[in-house]
Amino acid sequence: MSKKIASRLALIPAFVLASATSAHAALPPAVATAITGYQTDATEAIGLIMGAGVIIWGLMRLASKMGWR
Repeated sequence: MSKKIASRLALIPAFVLASATSAHAALPPAVATAITGYQTDATEAIGLIMGAGVIIWGLMRLASKMGWR
């Protein structure tokens, strides 16, 4: 690979980071607040789904040990 191509490829991460930073900075405060609220709600929902899965697995395991399945 030539030095010219390598130097241009090295600029890609910096360009992506600069683009993401400037794009995020342009968000209005209300949108940033909504995104933060969504992240909180999504994290809680994922935790509840995982907890339900553990409970279902435990009940199925208990049923198999008691001979109900």
